[in-house]
Amino acid sequence: MAYLRYRATAKVLCGECQKLKEQKRRFDTKCRDCKWLRYENVNNLLTFRDLLNNKFPNWVFFNVFRYVKGQDGERLASYQKGKNEPTSKEV
Repeated sequence: MAYLRYRATAKVLCGECQKLKEQKRRFDTKCRDCKWLRYENVNNLLTFRDLLNNKFPNWVFFNVFRYVKGQDGERLASYQKGKNEPTSKEV
C-alpha cells in the first residue's frame, strides 16, 4: 500500500535573529547565518514537528510540498511555530 510522502523545508534562526525574535523585534528574513533545512521524505507532520522542536528549537516555519521525484512539487501548506502548527499527520 502506498503512503503519503512529502518534501519539507524549514527555516532555523541563528542566535542573533533569535534574540531579536524574543524581543518581539523584526529580524532579517534573508540573514546568511540562518539555516534552511530540506527533508526529502516526510511521512508524518506531527513527528516532523517534534523532530524540529527537539533538534532545532529555533525553527520559525516550515513549508510542505508534494513529493515528486526529480522535481520541487507544489506547495501544499506552510506552518509557523506557535501559531498554526500541524494538528494532523497529513495535510
